[in-house]
Amino acid sequence: MVVVVIIAVLSSMLVIAAIPGDAAQADKEARRLAALLELASAEARASGQSIAWSPEGDGYSFWQKADDGEWTPFPDTSVYRHRSFDGRAAFGEILLDARVLPQGERITMSPFGTRGLIEATIAGGNTQITLRGGVLGRISLQRGNDGKSDSGRPAARGRLHAG
Repeated sequence: MVVVVIIAVLSSMLVIAAIPGDAAQADKEARRLAALLELASAEARASGQSIAWSPEGDGYSFWQKADDGEWTPFPDTSVYRHRSFDGRAAFGEILLDARVLPQGERITMSPFGTRGLIEATIAGGNTQITLRGGVLGRISLQRGNDGKSDSGRPAARGRLHAG
């Protein structure tokens, strides 16, 4: 009986340790979004068809032009399907050319690049990860944690790669 209790306690500790924290979830979501934005930009250039991206309350969506010229979301089977954050990560400020992106507006990746400089922040736990992208479609990631380290001193900011 004692052995079963010890195994149960160790198993529960292992499960808790394996669950990613809020900061890890934000990091994962930021890397995924950066990779998808780079892929969409490359695909728009290669195909000659524009692809749009829009942040939404719980995540983000990619859009394609339908035959009638209207934007439609990609199907659920596409790599560009709607993605939802699981509650551990959320968007902070999203800027296009240093201006806040209005609610409901899409950022278009045309065959000639985006129409401006993109900056989006994903926050989770005590971490913020900022995605920055230019007209050529390359996205860089920079980690920050609201400017302070655990000791209260200014935090060192680290560059991350999308892939």
